[in-house]
Amino acid sequence: MLKNYFKIAVRNLIKNKISSMINIGGLAIGMAVALLIGLWIHDELSFDKSVKNYERIGQVWQFVSFTTEKASYNVMPIPLAEELRTKYPDFKYVSLSQHQSLILADGDKKLSETGNYVQPVFTEMMSPKMVAGNRNGLQDMNSIMLSETLAKSFFGNESPLNKIIKIDNKSSVKVTGVYQDFPNNSSFKDVSFLAPWDLYEANADWVKNSEHVWDDNSWQVYAQLKEGADF
Repeated sequence: MLKNYFKIAVRNLIKNKISSMINIGGLAIGMAVALLIGLWIHDELSFDKSVKNYERIGQVWQFVSFTTEKASYNVMPIPLAEELRTKYPDFKYVSLSQHQSLILADGDKKLSETGNYVQPVFTEMMSPKMVAGNRNGLQDMNSIMLSETLAKSFFGNESPLNKIIKIDNKSSVKVTGVYQDFPNNSSFKDVSFLAPWDLYEANADWVKNSEHVWDDNSWQVYAQLKEGADF
């Protein structure tokens, strides 16, 4: 019975080649589009969910009302981080952050990379998966943590831990950790290194001078709530 049905179907396909091609092609295209839409939806719904406590972590934004319109910004003044940390007990971690493009060098090998200057609690908050070292690697001002890809670019299969690299031909820093690259559906997908905020301040007087200035909005602030606290 099934064999006969199959023969009849094949004969109809051969007899009506053009309509069969249109129907089969339309079905294939429809399935491909549905699959792509499904993959896109999955990517969007899983955005930033590689972070362990993503449901309790947020980036701080400010909403400003002008005379006739409203605006929103994700840039903050530096003292806001300490204000949240000391006066709002619902927060477990608060970290300043600044995205930067820098020249990292190991001897004659120089690479232009993008990364973030952050405070030490940032790594506990964002829970990067460590390949070498641990998440406490930014306690020392002259330290740096590298993505797995960047570490291999510099050192190949050698252990990168305790190796010394230079930042913008100014600061010598020690590699204290290597983390798996952040996934593509992450806010930090292009972060190839993490460096201490204290080093950022030490190398930029204008940042140090803005430590207590409330009307200079140039930096990002990330915060994690304690368990039981509600946004």
